[in-house]
Amino acid sequence: MRHRLIWWVMAVAAVVPAFGGTIVSVNLNSASSFALLGSTITETGDSTIFGNVGATTTITQNGAWTVHGTIYPAGNSTAMTAYSDFESAYNTTIGLGNTQPLLSSLPLTQTFTGNNVYTFTSDISTTTGTVLTFDAQNNPNEVFVIQVDGAFTVNGALQFDLINGAQANNIFWIVKDAATISVDGSTPQTFDGSILAGTSFTMSAIAGGSGDLAGTINGCVFSETANTLAGQTNVNGCVGGGVPGGAPGGAGSTPEPGSSELVSLGCLLGIVAWRKFPVSL
Repeated sequence: MRHRLIWWVMAVAAVVPAFGGTIVSVNLNSASSFALLGSTITETGDSTIFGNVGATTTITQNGAWTVHGTIYPAGNSTAMTAYSDFESAYNTTIGLGNTQPLLSSLPLTQTFTGNNVYTFTSDISTTTGTVLTFDAQNNPNEVFVIQVDGAFTVNGALQFDLINGAQANNIFWIVKDAATISVDGSTPQTFDGSILAGTSFTMSAIAGGSGDLAGTINGCVFSETANTLAGQTNVNGCVGGGVPGGAPGGAGSTPEPGSSELVSLGCLLGIVAWRKFPVSL
């Protein structure tokens, strides 16, 4: 009797963790080695890029940019494959269900917890002084997915606080429409996370010419249409921290069992235990 109850408890325990939520992941595949992808790429501000650069149509480079990677000719097969992988990752990630309550606006202070999908239901426009905190809960592998169901416009520098092991390479901004970062040339923006835009991306320094430092993006920047660096911008690539070439598979790309898989395992163990040791009450 005692052994039968132990088996029954073990079967139940196998099911219980399944209801803790699914594992959030983003798989960029071959796109992870690219820092910039788009239908068109335009650079005018002497930017520094860590990672490959590719476009499906045209690449226009007017500034003396420095690329620590390969600039693939527009329409090159490697760039086309990477662009397709980006689109696949974008479509998959924009379709993820939110795991936190829906948000209609971005307040001056906002905390994001790792292994979650946050969804903003409309256009988001920020102002200088906004503070964003990313909490990985002491697990540096936790992934943050921020969905914006509209345009994402940054007006003035944001403050990013990454705490308890949070990593910029595990933050993904999935923007349905245009993503735009406009900053005062005297206050560059350090932006944490990779940006996947459904239409265009633009980063510029408002105050001056192409030589002004617009800022640094600790991530990669992919857009369905135009990808424009109108001010001097440092793009550190998909793994962040200035590591050339990206990481195969992309940050947070390893699939882990979610709720349905664990439930199935628990049920199977339960059936085996029940048939082998039926409980007599």
